[in-house]
Parts: sequence; C-alpha cells; structure tokens
Amino acid sequence: MVKISKENCSILSAIVLIVIFCLITTVHAQVKSVDQPSNFQKFNPLTANVEDVLPPMSVLLDSAVVHSAQVNYEGLHAMRNYYEIVRARQSWTQYLGFNLDGGWGRWLTDDWNKINAQTVNITSGLSKSYRWNYDAQLWVRYPLSAYITRPNEIKFSKKEMEMSLALRDQRAREARLDVIRYYNAMLQAQSKLKISNEYQGYTMVQMKMADLQFLNKEIEVAEYARLKEIQTRGAYDFEQFKAEFSMNYQLLEETTGIKFNLINELK
Repeated sequence: MVKISKENCSILSAIVLIVIFCLITTVHAQVKSVDQPSNFQKFNPLTANVEDVLPPMSVLLDSAVVHSAQVNYEGLHAMRNYYEIVRARQSWTQYLGFNLDGGWGRWLTDDWNKINAQTVNITSGLSKSYRWNYDAQLWVRYPLSAYITRPNEIKFSKKEMEMSLALRDQRAREARLDVIRYYNAMLQAQSKLKISNEYQGYTMVQMKMADLQFLNKEIEVAEYARLKEIQTRGAYDFEQFKAEFSMNYQLLEETTGIKFNLINELK
C-alpha cells in the first residue's frame, strides 16, 4: 500500500477542492426539463427569481377575488336578499283583486214577484233572448297584521343584504390575504432554497475532503461522522425548502385560478 505524504495530500486536497466545487455549483443549479407544449415557460428556481416570471401582484389579487367560491356565494346571497326586498315591497298586491266574467248565449227568463202574498208573473210565460252577460268586480282585503309587519319585513331584508355584502367584502379581503401569504412564503422558500443549494455544495466538497483525510487517518471517526451529519442535514433542508416552494406555488395557483405553466422541476 502506497502512503501519501502530508504535503502531497494537502496539494491533492486543494486540487480536488477546486474541481469538486466547480462541479457542484453547476450540477446543483441544473433542472430536469419536462416535455410540454411550446407555450409553457421554462423556469429554474435556483438561478432565476420567481417574481420575475409571475403576473403582477395586482393581477393575482384580483384573480383570487374573482375565483373565490366564498366571495361568489356571498354575492349570490346578497342578490337573493335583494329579491326578498322586492318581494316584500310587492306583497301588498296579494290583497287586491279584480274579477271579470262574461258570457254569450240563449237565455230563458221567467220573471215573477209576490204581491200581497200572491205570486204574480211579471211576464207572460217564459221569455227568450240572445245577449251578452258580464260581471266586473274589484275587491280589497288588507289585513291589519300585513300593514304592520310589511315595513319590518322590508327593513329585515335590507339588513340581510347589507350583511351579505359586508361578508362578501370580508371574503374578498381574506382571499387577497391568502395570495399575499402564499406569495411571500413562496419567495421566502425560494430564497432558502438558493442558500441551501449553495450550502449543500460546500458540504459535499467538505465531505469529499473528509473522505480523503479519513483514508489518510488525518481525522478521527467522530469528526468524520460529524461532517457526514452536516452534509445529511444540508441535503434534508434542501429537500424541505424545495417541497415548501412547490407547495406554496401550487397553493398560489389554486387560490388565483391561474396556471403559471412553469414546466421545470428540480432534480
């Protein structure tokens, strides 16, 4: 077995450090491209800023309000209460009525009257005629309870509509807050992802150096295990930040109802 001197080991370690560092910084910045239609946009979260490829914040906020199911529901509920007001204002018409009857035909008439307790025919026998008969009626029946409760029903429906509109505005505000929360969380996750990517590159270079030093018995097992733990923790943090970035990206898409069509994924 050939033993490497400490001087040669130091020179070799420096060369390996430079070469590995150059490789790591390029390898960890690569992304895996997925075959998608040409209208999709390529994006690398390790080399570009996600806010540069997304729509403006004002567009995201407005889109979230438009696509919010709760906002739309409260808007429909307010419209329903508006029609309740119209119905309450028109309820008085149910207490008015107009009847019109008419008919054409052959009529037989036998007119008679009682005079001094005796029945006397006014006409001699039955009389026959062809004529129109019609009857027109106009009636009003307005209960006192309806007169008293109608103003309160109108006021109640107005308040219901005002409550629905206020709740709709609150739901819209919550939708905007969700967009701001997811957007900033995504930016923060991307920033952590970039830092973790650089840190992971350093730990991998450090681990390569530790492998050489451990083979030459320059470091103890405990030190080697400590460096390995640092590298593992860096890789774990990188995967966590990558998942956090992806989750907030998808939440932002779902909240705004916009597909950003960024087709690349991290390796």
